[in-house]
Amino acid sequence: MTLDSKIYLNAFECSPDGIIICDLNAKIILTNKAAFLMFGYESGELEGKSIQDLIPPHLRDKHKFHFRSFVSHPSARSMSNNMKLIGYRKDASNVSISIALNIIQNDSGEELILAVIREITEFVRKTEELERVSIQLKEALQLSGLGHWEFDIANNNVLWSPEVYEIFELEQGAFSSTNEGFEMLVHEEDREFVKQSYQNSIINQIPYNIVHRYITPKGSLKFLRERGRHIYDSEGLVVKTVGTVQDVTEVQKQRLLLNDYILKLEAKNKELEDYTHIATHDLQEPVNNIRGIISLMREELDNNSPTREETIYFIDLIKKASERLSTLIKGLMETARLGQVNPISEVDCNELLLEVIEGLQFQLDHNSAQIIYPTLPVLKGYRFELGLLFQNLISNGLKYSKKGVAPIIKIDCHNQGADWLFTVEDNGIGIDPIHKDKLFKMFRRLHAQEDIEGTGIGLVQCKKIVEQHNGAIWFESEPGKGTVFYFTLRKNKS
Repeated sequence: MTLDSKIYLNAFECSPDGIIICDLNAKIILTNKAAFLMFGYESGELEGKSIQDLIPPHLRDKHKFHFRSFVSHPSARSMSNNMKLIGYRKDASNVSISIALNIIQNDSGEELILAVIREITEFVRKTEELERVSIQLKEALQLSGLGHWEFDIANNNVLWSPEVYEIFELEQGAFSSTNEGFEMLVHEEDREFVKQSYQNSIINQIPYNIVHRYITPKGSLKFLRERGRHIYDSEGLVVKTVGTVQDVTEVQKQRLLLNDYILKLEAKNKELEDYTHIATHDLQEPVNNIRGIISLMREELDNNSPTREETIYFIDLIKKASERLSTLIKGLMETARLGQVNPISEVDCNELLLEVIEGLQFQLDHNSAQIIYPTLPVLKGYRFELGLLFQNLISNGLKYSKKGVAPIIKIDCHNQGADWLFTVEDNGIGIDPIHKDKLFKMFRRLHAQEDIEGTGIGLVQCKKIVEQHNGAIWFESEPGKGTVFYFTLRKNKS
């Protein structure tokens, strides 16, 4: 045996890969140690067997076809980690393998097939495990609404994962893959904020973490959370930012609802404080009057019997005070109940205003008043409360009219997109601006009781009714020049 032969033989036997040589009829001629151990055989047991014995029974017919094809058109085939190749062991168990094939010739010039076989069971196991983890990760990203992106600053190139395209509801290729392209997708009112936040995160070397709005191609609004981490070069310059984007629309909506509820709760607490103040102060005024009158009557009785006229006078005073107390309590209860009894419905403001005018017909005729208004809209809301709103504002215009001047009350309405803006204008005595903060407070009247009748609760009811319809109310006025009340009502109250 020559030196070269010894080297080839040692390489054949010591190879970590299994080596099998067979003839063109698939009969095994020679195997190395790694090959028979790989398939669970003893030395020499494989020689003389068919290569088909190393193939799982259910795959043998398919393998015969491929074997004949290779013999008909022989060509070297390199090894690859093809996880679909399966070997069949002596104990009937399977082993994952990868095979390299080539045609060789023996000393007689006979063509033989050289198969180099590598066991890849552990590689397949780890690959399958990696695939499972990848699938789980993808599912987790989908469930969390999370996508991954990279921004190559030097090349101004933005890379998105498929999940990001799903979040933005865009087809791949519909995005220009540049920073400018991304900024154009951001809601126009948030673009400067997004740009400044990103620059600030670089300058201060802090993580990039913001929420911005986005309008989808279908026109719906989304809230997206962008998180990013910067990657620096050896000189400390940012070369890349890697990050994630998450759809937080529902979370943001819940947060906005929570904030809205907190504001409403604070308003309710303030309203409760007002009621407490009323119970301890404003309602005490008529009670104190009654007590004072009774004390006077008691003094008169102790001194000498009062005359019939004096007795009737005291009784009338007590009656007026008790009636005022009853009116205040009734107004307080009505205000507290606004919006709690009647359901939301479709309200035709034209029909509603006619009903209000009919109810105020006596006061209108008595004051020779005019009500001027155009065609009004139909909207969703509380019908009873909206009627009370118009009634209180019209009554206000009648009460605070100028002496000797017929009241003229003009009602108008303007379309403001999501809202209707109503105006109720009168030609009355007007309101001094210094009373601006008092006007919508419970029982806060700007005129003496003997001058003008009223409880000071009407405008408080107006404010509550408007706020129940997600609107606002305010006024403009000058003494002697009349008053204009403005209020907004949401078109679709839900």
